[in-house]
Amino acid sequence: MQRRLNGSLVAGASLRILVLAVGLVAGACSSSDLPAASTPTPTATAQASPSPSPSPSGDEVPVDKQVLPPATDPPVAQLCRTAITTTADQNATPLFCHDGAVNVLAWSFYGAVSDSILSLGLNPNNGQPQSAMCDDIAHNGAKRSQEVSAYRLAAAYYGWTFTFDPTKVTCP
Repeated sequence: MQRRLNGSLVAGASLRILVLAVGLVAGACSSSDLPAASTPTPTATAQASPSPSPSPSGDEVPVDKQVLPPATDPPVAQLCRTAITTTADQNATPLFCHDGAVNVLAWSFYGAVSDSILSLGLNPNNGQPQSAMCDDIAHNGAKRSQEVSAYRLAAAYYGWTFTFDPTKVTCP
């Protein structure tokens, strides 16, 4: 099953929930001495196209440089936001925007299972990325294929230049 996440969909849903909550609070706070509060009606929002891959420029948005949790260091790479699609093997795509910037939605997706590799920092020594990947697999529920993608995100975010192949990492 594929799932598509989009910031505008979340924002639209959040707006509808907020409007509903305001209407409920306004209704609960009214009394017979006060005029009846009118309940605001939600306005229609544009929904994103259900296309499986982002267009080269249409739905990619630059994001200001900021520390992305679980990282504690700022990124070396540029950041962007574009909708992600989850794959059958529980990965997210695309990891990067067309200009090579790190996709913050993909970073957030992997944050739940790849905390160790994503929080490793700017200057890990040789061997630490492999250990972090194994830690995520053993303790954070990451699948091997997810950890390869998380490593690629972390390498771009931090500017790492390690020469090992993340697909060939072996864990004890």
